[in-house]
Parts: sequence; structure tokens; C-alpha cells
Amino acid sequence: MAGTAFLPWEEWLARLLDPLYVRIRRWSFDRKRQRLLFQSDTWPQVRGTISSVQWDSSLPREGLWYSYNPPEGYYSGFCWRWFDSAVPMHVRAGDQMLLHYNPSNPNESIVVEYGQLTLDISLSAEMRG
Repeated sequence: MAGTAFLPWEEWLARLLDPLYVRIRRWSFDRKRQRLLFQSDTWPQVRGTISSVQWDSSLPREGLWYSYNPPEGYYSGFCWRWFDSAVPMHVRAGDQMLLHYNPSNPNESIVVEYGQLTLDISLSAEMRG
């Protein structure tokens, strides 16, 4: 199939449903993030460094790979950062972030903030799913 032509009603339906889908995904993500921030409130804090930034073309967000070095060793993690048109922010490899990590499992972490701005859910590669 060389290309797909959509009927007018299919295009209309896609324009209607796409923003709704994005809102539901972001709402779900925000709820999960709040729950994880609450659970990690007593975990130690450590600074992390962003090693790679990847754009997600299907949703308004970017993926951040980062590393951190608590006393237990060297670890890496991944988080999504949703775009917010009200607070434009450019994230680059090498930028610093603040995160909590689980002292009983240092591979588990959640990003608390990047500068003065809050990032989205952040879990180590082990916790993604």
C-alpha cells in the first residue's frame, strides 16, 4: 500500500480523539507520578546528570536517560518529561537534576526536579513497564 487516504469523517474523528487521548495519558502519568513521589518522600536525595534526550513523536513529551552516583555505586535511569507550553524549558545532555533513590534498591529512582521545574515520572530501567 503506497499511501492511505482517509475519509473526511475519519480525519475529523482523529482530530477529535487525539487531544482526548493525550489528556488521558498525561492525567494517568501525573497520578502515578504523585503516588511515586509520596512513596519516595523519605528516600535520600542525589544529583543526577542527563546523558541523552529523545523526543517522543506520538505524544508531547521527551525521554530523558540519566545517571546518578549514590554512595552505593553508579546507576542510571529513565524518565518522561511532558512538554508544557506555559513553562517552556530546554533540556540537554549534561544538565543536572535532583532525584530520590531507594536506599534498599538504589537502581530505583524518581526525578524530583530539574532546576526549579518538576519533571514527570522517572523510574530506573528496572521499574519501567
